[in-house]
Amino acid sequence: MNAPPLADAPFHLPLRFVDVPLCVRTNDESIRSRLRAYFAPYVVEPMPAPSAEVILIQGRADTRGAFEDVRRGSGRRVKEAVREEPGCRLILKRTTGVLMGLTPEHAFAQGDLRSHLNQAINLVNACYAKTVLKRGHVLFHASAVTWGDRAAVLAGVPGAGKSTAALHLVEEGFRFLSNDRVLAKAGSNGDASAAQNVELLGYPKQPRVNPGTLLHHPRLTTLLESEDQKALRALSVEELWRLERKSDVDLDAIYGQGTVDLAGSMQCLILLKWRLGESGFAVRRLTAAEAMANLPIFYKDLGVFDLDRPVDRLGVVEQLQRYSAVCERVRVLEVLGGVDFSALVDLVGDELAK
Repeated sequence: MNAPPLADAPFHLPLRFVDVPLCVRTNDESIRSRLRAYFAPYVVEPMPAPSAEVILIQGRADTRGAFEDVRRGSGRRVKEAVREEPGCRLILKRTTGVLMGLTPEHAFAQGDLRSHLNQAINLVNACYAKTVLKRGHVLFHASAVTWGDRAAVLAGVPGAGKSTAALHLVEEGFRFLSNDRVLAKAGSNGDASAAQNVELLGYPKQPRVNPGTLLHHPRLTTLLESEDQKALRALSVEELWRLERKSDVDLDAIYGQGTVDLAGSMQCLILLKWRLGESGFAVRRLTAAEAMANLPIFYKDLGVFDLDRPVDRLGVVEQLQRYSAVCERVRVLEVLGGVDFSALVDLVGDELAK
């Protein structure tokens, strides 16, 4: 199955994320208008030739045939299944029935995208990220904020509070760069002016947070119904911390235009190793080698959405060298002890003031 023809998707939306031009085409005007509102700061007309085109078809997808489930580790629910065809990889989202496809020139999704618009947004972002990765960037599983043009990256295992920490920083005047993924590239050693610079790019995606985050931010609590607030306040701290029920947060609408940034110069990588219920707040500076020993905390790839994912040793070594180059050029800190967002805000402020 190849990508649907462009004639089947007459409504187009030109986007530009930093210097990456993309074109989204769809057969559904409501999808186009909703994406236009979501990506409002990045809509540009006219625009240069796009680096990728994403075709979104509202309508039942043909998912007949064999697909191989993508395993995610013991006890984790299967989210995707894959089938390789000549010139195309098909990806079936098991929960929603949305069918996605990747070719060297296009990406497409077909199914009930009105109900599952977030999957269309994720596909657009995957195409953007793939373009940036081809330039030598690496992907971090992390949130990030900026102050001026200086950026701090916050990484941690799932449930460490990366998104919540970023929103606490936004409350204190920092700009939001990314919720869950950032792209980083170290400056060339051959260029003295760039030797210490690490370019950081965020994802143009609204933060998706759990109810506990909404409940503890005064300006976000209004996103919860009063009865929901009452039920959530009855939960223990541990229960609320572990509750998974994601909601999108339009930061520009809540905090004002300009709250969201998309690029900065990475100054520090902070590894959140704190634990709920522990006491104290301790910070330790890591060497680049120690940082790389923590690679599983912040490593991320595009998975099945990367047709060129490194599979040979040479490609893996090159990717590891790129992560190491970033860690050598930024301050890497690990945060231990108990969860203390106020102390973390002070730490990030001090690091970005250096």
